[in-house]
Order: sequence, then C-alpha cells, then structure tokens
Amino acid sequence: MYEALALAIEMNGGKPADVEKALNYAADLAQRSHNPNHLVSAADKLLLKGFTDRVGPLLDEAAEKVPHRAEPLAMSINLAQKTRDPQRMAESIARLLSLGWPGQDEYFRGESRKQAEILAKALTEEARTDEAEKLLASLPAAEARDVYIRLTWDGEADFDLVVEEPLGATVSYSMPRSVFGGALIKNGLGSRPEEIYVCPRGFDGAYTVRIMPIATDPAKPTTRLTLETITHEGDAAEEKKTVTLAPNDPQAKPVVVILKGGRRTKALPFVSPGILRQSVEEKLGAGSDKGEAPKTDAGKPETKPRDLIPIR
Repeated sequence: MYEALALAIEMNGGKPADVEKALNYAADLAQRSHNPNHLVSAADKLLLKGFTDRVGPLLDEAAEKVPHRAEPLAMSINLAQKTRDPQRMAESIARLLSLGWPGQDEYFRGESRKQAEILAKALTEEARTDEAEKLLASLPAAEARDVYIRLTWDGEADFDLVVEEPLGATVSYSMPRSVFGGALIKNGLGSRPEEIYVCPRGFDGAYTVRIMPIATDPAKPTTRLTLETITHEGDAAEEKKTVTLAPNDPQAKPVVVILKGGRRTKALPFVSPGILRQSVEEKLGAGSDKGEAPKTDAGKPETKPRDLIPIR
C-alpha cells in the first residue's frame, strides 16, 4: 500500500521527502511482519530512490530468514557499492558464494569479484587504500569451494551426476540443491557434455558420486567419461583427482570424495524439490537446462542431437 502511495506521489510531481516518508512507512510494516518478501520489496524501493539509511537492516533480516535466496545478498552488494562500504561488500560476497547457484553460479562469482574490484578502485581513489586492500584480500577465501565435482564425456549423450552428501542428503537433477549446501550448478546434454556439482561450504564426511546414464546418440556414442574431483578448491589445502570411466560399466563403483576441514556450520531451510526445480528452470530461461533447447545468438533454439535415445 505505502509503496503504491510513494509511486503515486512521484507520478504526480510530489516532494521527494513525501516519497521517502511513504517508503519508510512501507519499511515499518515490512519489519513488523518479518516477511522476507516484504523486507526485500521495501529495501528495493528505498535503494532505487537513493534512500539508503534503512536498506541494510531490511536486507540483513531477509538474508537471515531466507539464506537459500540470492536476492537479499545481491542487493546488499549493490548497497555496499552505493554507500562505499567495504565491510558489507566483503560479508555479502562471502555469504553469496557460500552456496552454489544452479544456472547462475558463474554469473554470481564473476559479478561479485567485479563489484569488489570496482569498489576497491573507488576506495583507493578516496585514499582508503587499507580498506581497499583488505576487501580484495577477502576474495580468495570467499571464492574457495570445499568440494567441486565435474563430469565430462565424449560423443553425444546425457549423463546425470548424483551426489550423496554426508548426513544423508542427495543432490541430483530433480533436487538441484540440498539443505547441506551442495548444488548441481551445471547440467549437460548432447553437445554440452558437462555436469558440475559444488559444495562451497560443506560438512565433513564422504561425498558419494554416482553417474546416471540418461540418453545417447547411436551415431556418436560415448566411449569415455572423465570425473574430476577437488577438495578445498582455491586454497592451500587443495587436492585434485581425476578418474576415467567407461560408460555403462556393470562393474563400476561409486566414486567417494572425503572432505576434512569443511566450513559449513549449519543446514539451510528445506525447500521442496518441485519448487527448486521450477526456480532453476525459470532462471535458465535461455534454455541451458533439460526441457528446452539453448538459445543461439539469434534467439532461436539450438537443435538438440538427433536420435538421442533414452537408455534408462
């Protein structure tokens, strides 16, 4: 209601102070309700209009209530940029990159570093060199990932990664993120032969990796699969292993990755598989996931491999 009032005041040439007052009323109601959707909405309107004083607390509460959603943290990075706040920038990036983001992971990682570097440059120009250096120094730890698993293959086919995490959760195509922080961030098919699972902040224990064959093109069959596993990716304790597998090997055993020194301390809220799958498919509007051909530069669907025969 108050957000609509603020818009009406602005459209009718009202005073900026009255717009700000209406948005502050909206923020009051959002904080009273503790509804993360309302908190984010009020913060968004205030930030867009340049009224930043109350945006931080609104976003912080929303991020605490929905740690599995990116919006509060992405907006917090924007707020840090506008207010020249390196501490908020570093903390927001660390929280954002503590999870894998199906369909958006590469974008979030690249954009986070870009925003930090932009802010560091601005701070240096303002003679705040120590703060700039501290911000940049925080990035490697934020970008490091406890577990990274990548599957690739030759030929035209579709294989799915299934990762059983410590404490019993399983990440797969139908459940792209678990409550323990793991996520399937990239799903391959046909001419895009790559599946990637990450757990940036994981619990210690065994991560059991299984490969599920889905479909194959008889004209271009798969002859080899390559599984790359990394623990503590990006830090001094990094350990990398590569395993070559034969497709449809009846003697094949699951690959087990052992994590020691994981950085996760608590689980995420549970989100139903249906909602997760729908959310991922909406974010993959360009079609890089199953169910829709990827878009070419011309905006037309890319042709899927012909004669891709299901094998399950």
